[in-house]
Amino acid sequence: MNYLIVSDIYGLTPALSKLSQAISSHLVIVEPYNNKIQAIESEQDSYNNFIQQCGHDKYTDKLQECFESLKVPTTCIAFSAGASAAWRAQLLTGNTHLKKLIGFYPSQIRNYLALDANVPCEFIFPASESHFNVDEVIKALSTKAGVKCYKTNFLHGFMNEYSTNFNAQGLVEYSNYIKQSSR
Repeated sequence: MNYLIVSDIYGLTPALSKLSQAISSHLVIVEPYNNKIQAIESEQDSYNNFIQQCGHDKYTDKLQECFESLKVPTTCIAFSAGASAAWRAQLLTGNTHLKKLIGFYPSQIRNYLALDANVPCEFIFPASESHFNVDEVIKALSTKAGVKCYKTNFLHGFMNEYSTNFNAQGLVEYSNYIKQSSR
């Protein structure tokens, strides 16, 4: 299986590269900054940078183009803003090579609950979010065909070493989860 790794607001970082290599050697990384390394700042500064340089709609468009260009069966593994953009883009693609979406802490998905799954989707939510009720979003998504939702004990960003909510145990646990569920 090939993989498409979709970054969060931080883009391409050494930590994302390390995680990607642990998952597979057959992958492509998609990030919002066209492979330009961004300064790792506070999460708020990084979010503001993401909005100024790319934004949610352009990131969705970029992912739709990536999905449309797939030539082999591919699983998409996406994080935060990338997971929300992948949720939107998966519905817009007609390419049958996109086989699965695994999205971690897709907080913006709360604004797109009316969408449906075009491919099997799994979402791993954090224990809580400051801007919305995680349980209500999980409940709404879980009614959709092809969608599975899981809630962890970890917080938003637990897979990212640059996040204030990074959790080494969560990174190991869900890196193994990705490997197992993507077979």
